[in-house]
Amino acid sequence: MARMRHTRSATGIAVATCMFLVVWGLTTHGKYSASGDEPHYLLVALSLAADHDLDLANNYAANDGRLIGHDQLTADAHARRARDGRLLSTHDIGLPILLAPVYAVAAAVATLPSETTLAQFRMSRGLFTYALVSLTILALVSSSVALLITGLTYIAPARVAAAVGAAVALSPPILSHSFLVFPEAAAFAAACAVVWWTLSPSPSERVTFALIATLALLPWCHRKYTIFVIACAVMMVASRWAFWSRLSREKQLSAIVLFAAPHLFLYWWTFTTWGNLGGPQMLAGVPLTLSGMGRGLAGLWLDRQYGLLAYSPIYLLLPAYWAIAAGTVPWAALPVLAMVVPMAAFVEWWGGFSPAARYLVPIVPFCAVAATYALRDRVVWWTAILLLMPQALIVAYAWQHPRTLWPIDDRNPLLMQLGPVGKAYERALPSLRYGELSDALVAGLVLVAINAGVVVLVWCRIRTAAATH
Repeated sequence: MARMRHTRSATGIAVATCMFLVVWGLTTHGKYSASGDEPHYLLVALSLAADHDLDLANNYAANDGRLIGHDQLTADAHARRARDGRLLSTHDIGLPILLAPVYAVAAAVATLPSETTLAQFRMSRGLFTYALVSLTILALVSSSVALLITGLTYIAPARVAAAVGAAVALSPPILSHSFLVFPEAAAFAAACAVVWWTLSPSPSERVTFALIATLALLPWCHRKYTIFVIACAVMMVASRWAFWSRLSREKQLSAIVLFAAPHLFLYWWTFTTWGNLGGPQMLAGVPLTLSGMGRGLAGLWLDRQYGLLAYSPIYLLLPAYWAIAAGTVPWAALPVLAMVVPMAAFVEWWGGFSPAARYLVPIVPFCAVAATYALRDRVVWWTAILLLMPQALIVAYAWQHPRTLWPIDDRNPLLMQLGPVGKAYERALPSLRYGELSDALVAGLVLVAINAGVVVLVWCRIRTAAATH
């Protein structure tokens, strides 16, 4: 038993180590730069570490952005005056709280090399600090991949679990978000832990309560995860009802309180600080629209610049995998729906200035479970291998040119560099953000037909095998 546990852990650690080295190498091909939301998250962490408060007025005024790799950083829409007059971040504060000690250590380490030495690597002290924080986030994501693979080894051979884990780790959206200062890294880690706990044959009560606390605190990193973590909790209870029924009433009540209290405190703090339950981004109106949900759903999946398939053709048969594995992983789809549906209705479903499929990062571990079950079939296994070939080309080019992972207007810079085949694939995908609705309908119908064909083929094989036996 101990040897089997060691084998499971070793498999995950090997893939995670490979991922860390590959992504670290990817970041060295492009100069580190804190951009978009990243420096604003880090400025809150800086304020917590240096000033021990959340008020950013003095930090923006003193150009503290230079200390995190973004000189002349301005607040713009990233900070607003709260009810008590403080200039607070419009982003949720959970991620900066987690990163405050990391920033403090990184800033101290960044003072060790001289400015001359750093300049040789096109670095400043601020950029070096950002790079160290980024590598810490990468270490978290890599460790989460190891945990995910360990969980998958409970339902599949180690080689299959490693293959699925490697495909997840070394392809967008995980590859392209694993080193960025976004809350997606924390959500991915929590999702991997949920998958591991659900698949593990005997999780301890101590680990269980630690996971409950993790899920309860995740909405502090971004309140969009509120529905997501509730769905994860429902999945944990429904999939392992016997585990929870064995707990005493006191422990059951403790678990409920542990899960609910941080949520209630978050929304109490939000109301007292901003005067509403939605936070500062809700002051100008609700950023969700039911009328745009269809476009958002299609965009998250098919969009030429921001969709999952634009950079990761390995997910082409994901609907088929879910259909094939539906009977074995019925509850795993719940967190997926709880994440995708609200984000599709979000007015910026594409995720702002970030690599593609940002909002889909937390659902990938659950999709990995469905894929692992589906890969038991030989047809699915070989189709997955065929999809890995173009995926390997995409990742290899992105590794050398990481800036191509960021979409530009209505084009896909990465696919455009991959020769005639890449350009043809790029043209086959619609641009939902730029209004190519008719093209999206055609692409969607083709996608549905392909997945339906695979499902029918697998179903026929199963019927034939059953009749033979």
